[in-house]
Amino acid sequence: MGTMSFEAVPSTPARTRKVIIGAALWIVVVVAVAASGIPQKLKPPAPQLVVLILTIALISFGRLYSPLRAWIVTVDLRGLVGVHVLRALAGAAFLWAASRGSLSPDFARMAGYGDIAVAVLALAMIVFVTPERPSAPLLYVIWNTLGLIDIMLVVITAARIGMTDAPAMAQLLKPSFAVIPLFLVPVVIASHIWIFERLLRRVGVGR
Repeated sequence: MGTMSFEAVPSTPARTRKVIIGAALWIVVVVAVAASGIPQKLKPPAPQLVVLILTIALISFGRLYSPLRAWIVTVDLRGLVGVHVLRALAGAAFLWAASRGSLSPDFARMAGYGDIAVAVLALAMIVFVTPERPSAPLLYVIWNTLGLIDIMLVVITAARIGMTDAPAMAQLLKPSFAVIPLFLVPVVIASHIWIFERLLRRVGVGR
């Protein structure tokens, strides 16, 4: 296999700007759709299917749309990890909603503390784990695995509770929260996969 190379290859500012603009437009659409009341009318398992479709669409888009693909494979890996710092905001929002009685406390505790922990670790990776550090590849693999397991548990728990007690999860489809399942969750899952792809490319797999 050879030795893993872990040098950071920065993307062009133009590509990064386009990705940020695309993400912003996606958020605007989500907010507009949520404000229309359409998501709140969905009954389980429809919300879960929507999240699944969005996630698959993003992963496919990241593989088939060459400008986005070029950004994914060239951006400093810490840029992809940085996306996950936003999970702290989602986790805090879950705990806040549960404290007000508008979200399942069982879901909020699991998803809230898990997302905050993953976000804190992501920030630590960005700040303390330089690309030249010999242990960097292993640390990225460990963090990425833990982060992916956490988000999958969040999705599964949300689906399980939503199927048996839909009102307890209804908050997630309201305008103030809809950005989390309809934007952040697909981005988080897709970026975990992209990070694994980048790590595999470093050892010559999937070239």
